[in-house]
Amino acid sequence: MKRTISIPTILLLIGIFLVSVLIRIPNLNRPLSKHHEFVSAVSLRVMSIWEKDGAWKYRFNPVMSYPNEADKYINNWASTTGEMLDKEGNYYYVSHPPFAYILPYAFFQLLHLKVNVLNLQIFHLLVNFICALFIYLIVCLLGEQKPFARIYWSGIVGYLVYLFSAGVLWFQSNTYMSDMLVHLFFVLSVYTMLKLLMRKKFFSPKYLVLYAIFLFLMIYTSWLGLFFAFSVFLYSFIKLRKEKVFIPLNLITLLVSVAALALFIYQYSLIAGFDVLKNQLLNRLGERGSLSENTSLLQQLKHLAYLIYLMLKGYITSYFPLFLLLVGFVYLTITRAKLRIVFTKNGYRFLWLSTLPVILLHFFLLNYSGHDFVSLYGSLFLSVLIAILYDKLKKAQTLSNYQLNGGITAIVLLSILSYFYINKPGAYSFKNDYYAQSMDLGEQVKTEAKKDQVVFILGKLSVDPQLIYYAERNIVKITNIEEALDFLEQRKWKSGIVFHYDQASANSFAKIENITWNE
Repeated sequence: MKRTISIPTILLLIGIFLVSVLIRIPNLNRPLSKHHEFVSAVSLRVMSIWEKDGAWKYRFNPVMSYPNEADKYINNWASTTGEMLDKEGNYYYVSHPPFAYILPYAFFQLLHLKVNVLNLQIFHLLVNFICALFIYLIVCLLGEQKPFARIYWSGIVGYLVYLFSAGVLWFQSNTYMSDMLVHLFFVLSVYTMLKLLMRKKFFSPKYLVLYAIFLFLMIYTSWLGLFFAFSVFLYSFIKLRKEKVFIPLNLITLLVSVAALALFIYQYSLIAGFDVLKNQLLNRLGERGSLSENTSLLQQLKHLAYLIYLMLKGYITSYFPLFLLLVGFVYLTITRAKLRIVFTKNGYRFLWLSTLPVILLHFFLLNYSGHDFVSLYGSLFLSVLIAILYDKLKKAQTLSNYQLNGGITAIVLLSILSYFYINKPGAYSFKNDYYAQSMDLGEQVKTEAKKDQVVFILGKLSVDPQLIYYAERNIVKITNIEEALDFLEQRKWKSGIVFHYDQASANSFAKIENITWNE
């Protein structure tokens, strides 16, 4: 049987994506600065060190210490316990498994591209396109439509609202980290599971292998993968009582989860041993979990309320226009179309796969969920749900196509305006923060500091990951010169350079001072 491919559908999908890229251009390749761009700086730092020394030297572990001897034993945004370092004094960032660094690094190596801000953003835009495409495919699958036989407008609506939501426009271009890449494998895994369940391909090598690969990569990227694995396992376990065909799926879920966890634990244990890794991961879990230590019940409740507020704020900031559209669609469906909001069997499957892992992540890692980039995980469910409701309203002919499509267009435009309001293009933010400050200061450090000098910064300046990335040096923050001399003495290191920062000098250092320690 021949598969018909609609060229207009392909061109429309590509065209819409290119418009989303065009909208982002004013914010692409600008200096790393605000709105969680520090995570991109961390990723770029790891990959730029691999680029200099080779990733194999560090066993593909996320190293955070630059190759110069003067940069060793300086813990900049790496280990919260201060113990995650190897025998050579290199610190490592192990809050997530390493695949989010390995994949773009391999992409750059394969295409002979430099590790830099723009190339990472281009890579991330490709990830964005794949996510959006599979959201279109999920809507087509649930609507029992062939995706490329003709234009399926409900699928296009899901594709549109996903691509142009303020959160996706920013978090799938300007910020890159494990937290963002895992979303790709989340979307791919939901699609594969739906295909497997809807077509009853429980013993199909094709679907089982694809599911195993996507699940492995999801767990090997970030923690959402474990919650997804648990959700699939629980679903299969419930179904197992009546349908023994779920046995292979359960076994694969269990085996793949154990294999991915074992690999990353073994890999990170090579740095400083299993005990050090265990302490580091437990420390991070304590910071990112939902409960605070040594507090009364009242304080605990206040803490939880604040974390929930931060999480909801992240969702509203990223998807406020989509929530408006969703409320409007639900109202019209119930009141005007006289339809009930009822999910089909496949709809419930999608609901389970797309929401339960995210709910579990929020429940157990509420502190972590306060970062608004975590709201990216909710975009799959929101986009597909809006597309389904659009399809219901269109079939019920509650509104004319002009009214329905006009509403979608208005929401897309509002989302774009939200994106620009939050992420103002140009040299300064709405708060008048200078975007290039970390780059300007970092490049000054890079120019002035010699490779055999330990770098110190004195003054009221945050030594953020962006500054460190642009400086290509590890930096010690001090409050006086004596601290710098004490550090040199401790390291038995002769030479250092102190960059004095004064807020009056703003985007350059007020004074640069060479210091030496003599035995």
